[in-house]
Amino acid sequence: MAAWAWIPLPASDQLSGSSCQVPDMSGGAERLRILLIDDNPDDRALVERELRLRIAAVSVSHVADAGALDQALAAGEFDVAVTDYRLRWTLGTEVLRAIKQRYPNTPVVMFTGSGNEEVAVEAMKEGLDDYITKTPKHYPRVPYAVLGCFERVNNRLRLQESLAREKLAKARLEVALQSARMGTWQYDVQTGQLAFSDDIGPMFGHGHGFVHATVEEALLQVHHLDSGRVRSAWAGAIERDEAFAFEARVVGADARTRWLAVSGKAVGDGTGTRRIVVGTARDVTAEVAAQEAQRAQQEELQAVLDVLPVGVAISHDPQISEITVSPYFCGLLGIEPGTNVAQAVTGPDGEQPYRYFRGGQPLEPADWPIRVAARQGTPVRSEELEVRFNDGRALTILVNAAPLLDGQAAVRGAVAAIMDVSALKSVQRELEQANRQKTEFLSVLAHELRNPMAAISYSVEMLRHVATPDAIHKAREVIGRQTAHMRKLLDDLLDLSRITHNRIDLVLRPIDLRSVIEHAYESTQALLEAQRHRIAFELPDRPLMVLGDEVRLTQVFTNLLNNAAKFTPAGGSVTVAGAVDERHVVLEVIDNGAGIHPSELEHVFEMFVQGKGKASGGVPGLGIGLAIVRKLVELHGGTAQAFSKGPGSGTTFRIELPRAEEAETTQVRPGGHDAGKHGRLLVADDNVDAADLLGAVLAMEGYPVEVAYDGEAAIELAGRWRPDLMLLDIGMPRATGLDVARWIRAQDWGTHVVLIAITGWGQHEDRRATREAGFDVHLVKPVSPTEIVALIGKHLGAPHGDARHSRD
Repeated sequence: MAAWAWIPLPASDQLSGSSCQVPDMSGGAERLRILLIDDNPDDRALVERELRLRIAAVSVSHVADAGALDQALAAGEFDVAVTDYRLRWTLGTEVLRAIKQRYPNTPVVMFTGSGNEEVAVEAMKEGLDDYITKTPKHYPRVPYAVLGCFERVNNRLRLQESLAREKLAKARLEVALQSARMGTWQYDVQTGQLAFSDDIGPMFGHGHGFVHATVEEALLQVHHLDSGRVRSAWAGAIERDEAFAFEARVVGADARTRWLAVSGKAVGDGTGTRRIVVGTARDVTAEVAAQEAQRAQQEELQAVLDVLPVGVAISHDPQISEITVSPYFCGLLGIEPGTNVAQAVTGPDGEQPYRYFRGGQPLEPADWPIRVAARQGTPVRSEELEVRFNDGRALTILVNAAPLLDGQAAVRGAVAAIMDVSALKSVQRELEQANRQKTEFLSVLAHELRNPMAAISYSVEMLRHVATPDAIHKAREVIGRQTAHMRKLLDDLLDLSRITHNRIDLVLRPIDLRSVIEHAYESTQALLEAQRHRIAFELPDRPLMVLGDEVRLTQVFTNLLNNAAKFTPAGGSVTVAGAVDERHVVLEVIDNGAGIHPSELEHVFEMFVQGKGKASGGVPGLGIGLAIVRKLVELHGGTAQAFSKGPGSGTTFRIELPRAEEAETTQVRPGGHDAGKHGRLLVADDNVDAADLLGAVLAMEGYPVEVAYDGEAAIELAGRWRPDLMLLDIGMPRATGLDVARWIRAQDWGTHVVLIAITGWGQHEDRRATREAGFDVHLVKPVSPTEIVALIGKHLGAPHGDARHSRD
């Protein structure tokens, strides 16, 4: 059995609300061997990553086809199996049966995105130990499920081993009693002479036939811890003719300590002149040892039962007229220890404090699983019942029952074990809800991406047939607008990912929320005006100072205003109100729109949750804007709440942030490159279309531009061109953008070149890598040309012969 040591994970790697810890099997402990069965190599890689991340000592064997599975089953060198359900060559349930047939005690976890509740129930009946729906956020659950199943199986095996040891101890005790030899002895009080039978000598470590010369010589061999009571019993027999019986240890001549059961009584010789004490002695060393072992094993068994979250009920008659339950069972149902639960329990008021239900229907006492097992003489497996209490509480319990049989295989009683699976059922419901939300989100995401792509496609097709200035202008507006929409979708998804994984850095400084509201209004003004909404601002004259990230707080109120515009019928009203007290700044966005049912108010801040209809006919969105709002506000130490009296009554979103002392906003130090500097540009990207189009845009802005399509070409061109600013993709062939940046910074002329990374990689590690390579700016695709031109102007200034005067 492996020795388990427990080490806590960092908070960022733990599941929310979870108390599970990961075993550290380093330092000489055995490695946990896991068989990973999945025909998708990417899924296997993700699962293995989570396993290795959270289990210190683990070995993972991959199975991708039927041949590999047969070899793995033949070898049997695994402790836990993790399988997908829908495999190219078979189903996960068939894999489960194959494993359980050969290795019934090996835990199996099903981690799948293609199963359903019926598959899970069928697999559980076949012996599946755990079932997890395969979603991105549930990959971290796999190590915990593996460890939980492994621990449960170990506990079950330990229980079986304990029962086997107890059975063996009983057998040893019976053999010892049958084979024990009893010796007899007598003592003549008058002459002081002792007499032993042949079997007593070995009890004192001597040979057969040995007899002590005196009683005192025998008493000297009694263990010092027992000597006092043995001498007292002997004196009572000699002086008062008292019978005695005791068990005591003797230290034999062979230095071995034995337990002897000694009894005796003073009797006369029949003549009235002599008194003799007669008795028996028996070596009970084996019995005492067996009793001690049995006691220890019973303590171990009881400890195991106390640790396991299982209630036990037992009845010793075939009619099940009396049922005794364990303390855990009593605590689970709230009944007094010692209560006979064979009939419906009633409280002091005569009412039943709880009732059993199966499938929503009341369960009669005759149909309790323990009675069914006794009546039918067969076990009842995995019976799921609901316990409803009078106080409104409810439990879901899993019941297993089996008959107790006598020597003639007749039923003499029954035993049942119950487990509270309410939490598991709750998790199951949450997983099902999450799966439904995921499906809905993917559908909405597909819709949200297809719409702008369709508009862009139509614009491109129009340009193929019509190239008039009006057509070009219209196509450019459509493409720009729809590209901005798609970029907003991607930015929201990336922001939510960064916030969820705690990978967002806030730039905190004292700011006036009134300016934040102004910026948010500027961002949403077009949408509000398009819907003909009336907007009012009820803000105090004094500053609303908080310590915050201006960009992120602007994002918060932009999302709230967008939400109000989207779910308020055309011509509605939106109000932004603010107040300040000694400790907090409170802002409210109030609309008279669709409203929210009170039961759904807390759910609106969850991911992928949104209104069921569009009040204003606008784009429904992905359902993540309010999730971003709450998470950003909480990162600022504040709270976000929603209030509504119900559908049709409008909604109020309240943001409360810690107040900061009024202070001047920190001035941002200009960049290291002189404004007004005109220079040459170099664009490098292995996407030829993207590189050429960006180069063309910058050339139209009046900048001299060169374009390269891989890293080595960029280095060669930069050596000749000596650009003042370079826009580099990171993932280029032959040399990456990071390689190019390092080479530029190593040149004498390259220390003052402005380096801008334009890449699809935007994680914290990616930004750190570009910063360390020497980049000045890190932009995440897609980036609008307008933003790029503005950034270049910030670092280099307007180009000579500024061509932008002629732009619309």
